[in-house]
Amino acid sequence: MFEPVCLAVLSNGLTHIWNFLVGGGQVMILIVLCSIISATVIIMKALQLRDSILFPAHIEEEIRKIERYATTGDITPLQNMLEEDGSVAAQLGIIAISGKHETREENNEACETAAHVILHRLETGVPLLEVIVTVSPLLGLLGAVVGLVTVFSTFGTGNVVPDADTQQVAKGIAEALHSTIAGLLVAIPTVIAHGYFSRKLDAISVRMELILRRAIHDFHRHFEVRRSPLAGRY
Repeated sequence: MFEPVCLAVLSNGLTHIWNFLVGGGQVMILIVLCSIISATVIIMKALQLRDSILFPAHIEEEIRKIERYATTGDITPLQNMLEEDGSVAAQLGIIAISGKHETREENNEACETAAHVILHRLETGVPLLEVIVTVSPLLGLLGAVVGLVTVFSTFGTGNVVPDADTQQVAKGIAEALHSTIAGLLVAIPTVIAHGYFSRKLDAISVRMELILRRAIHDFHRHFEVRRSPLAGRY
């Protein structure tokens, strides 16, 4: 009993959605395309920018234990662990403790460059959301203008059939309203997602800087950086 009711409600809802999309005219195709792109980017970034993926707790914990590795005089186990992990924290850590750079300043510059590259990669797709935020309301406005053109062109035909005029006017107004609503429905969640991901990336940048500062400081404090044997690994 419950399943047929759910199927009926679902079918009715899909019918309303389809009628709404069809009622928006041809511009609705572009708005739907924007919504698909926006949803795809939002899902991808939500999965990619998870803290558990970028900054695994056990990796950060090991990077904080550089002093413990200094007691044995061998940082190779930590280097191997970071190489195998592949997370953002591990990528930053392996550069900071590579021993490839003779001075702390050189190490800082190398780490900053790597951090910029990683952050740029993480930002991929977010600017596209900003474009959709701008474009989708404009497409809605375009659809509204097209609908209004239909309305006014009806009045200028000299048609003597009142019912036909009424139907055309109603169709034009519906097309204008549907496209405007659809454009806003795409833009509103997209602008929210864009703001969230922008702040998320700012937080990631700060966290990356903290990891690098701690790793570089502890490494240069507890290990004498030589070209060999540490540098020979890279």
